[in-house]
Amino acid sequence: MKAISILDKLLAWATLLLFTALLAVVVIQIMGRYLPYNAIWTEELSRYLFVYAITTAAPLALRKNEFIRVDMVLAPLKEKTKRLYESIILGLVFAFSVVLFVEGIRFYKLGLDFIAPTMGFTMSYVYAAVPLLAFLIMVYSLVSIVDRTKPLEKEGNEE
Repeated sequence: MKAISILDKLLAWATLLLFTALLAVVVIQIMGRYLPYNAIWTEELSRYLFVYAITTAAPLALRKNEFIRVDMVLAPLKEKTKRLYESIILGLVFAFSVVLFVEGIRFYKLGLDFIAPTMGFTMSYVYAAVPLLAFLIMVYSLVSIVDRTKPLEKEGNEE
């Protein structure tokens, strides 16, 4: 689990840097409206920075259980049943991520044929966010399932 802790910190720093860069690019874009300098690349770069910021932030949100969910369905359930239900949901998230990863690789390869209009690099760099996100969600969904089963083992030994 130490590797996951390091990955958590790495993703948190990457998210912070990406959102900071996004903010800086948007400020440049706003200033460009009032100054004689016209930065046409800012709209495109801000979109790409946002995509990658979400790519690094979403796995952390999954890990910290910060996605929106309907709690009134889970509230009346016993703790073990809640954990089982959440593990099943995370298993479905994992399965979806596997499909997304496979299709994301195809999407990445498609980007090799296209060039970003104002930035000038291949779109595969942008499209790589899809399989990267899918991989990170796979890892974090498995970690979350393991986290939910550990307390069950302790409770089972106490009974």
